[in-house]
Amino acid sequence: MTITAGTKLGRYEIRAKIGEGGMGEVYVAQDTKLDRKIALKVLPADLASNRDRMERFVREAKSAAALNHPHIAHIYEIGESEGVNFIAMEYIDGETLREKIHRDKTPLSKLLKYLMQVAEGLAKAHSAGIVHRDLKPDNIMITRDDYAKILDFGLAKLVEPQMPLIPATLVQVKLPLPSWLSIRSPAW
Repeated sequence: MTITAGTKLGRYEIRAKIGEGGMGEVYVAQDTKLDRKIALKVLPADLASNRDRMERFVREAKSAAALNHPHIAHIYEIGESEGVNFIAMEYIDGETLREKIHRDKTPLSKLLKYLMQVAEGLAKAHSAGIVHRDLKPDNIMITRDDYAKILDFGLAKLVEPQMPLIPATLVQVKLPLPSWLSIRSPAW
């Protein structure tokens, strides 16, 4: 099935393609029942026949849907329409963290604010026994309201949730910064 503007997948009407990755294509769509804009991740038919890809697709939906946190994109539904498998999720109007870093040259203080929000979202996922395993600037959206949201739990791994041995508020850790985070401060 060719997906273009106007294509309907269940109750969702495609408006435009907004992205593409290893797990398929992402479209902005209109939820015709709830009258809201959503993002629709579509697994192409040729990939849906691959059992491993299909399992990963379902795992992403289940992993992210199990989480409710302001810094994790919300999953609304996993579905299939006319042989097309999809995940309906929160549409995030904004830019990727990669764009904020490289194109916008966002100051370090603001990038650290975003990374703290991401850390809060990851802490929620980890407390539920979910490890993201593909966290990168392209999988973090910054909303127009200036909040970070984690996307794409496609490589998520489910593990037994564990209680922290030491409360996080009592620990101060200095970590090396990821190579993709450009540092412009001479203090570093």
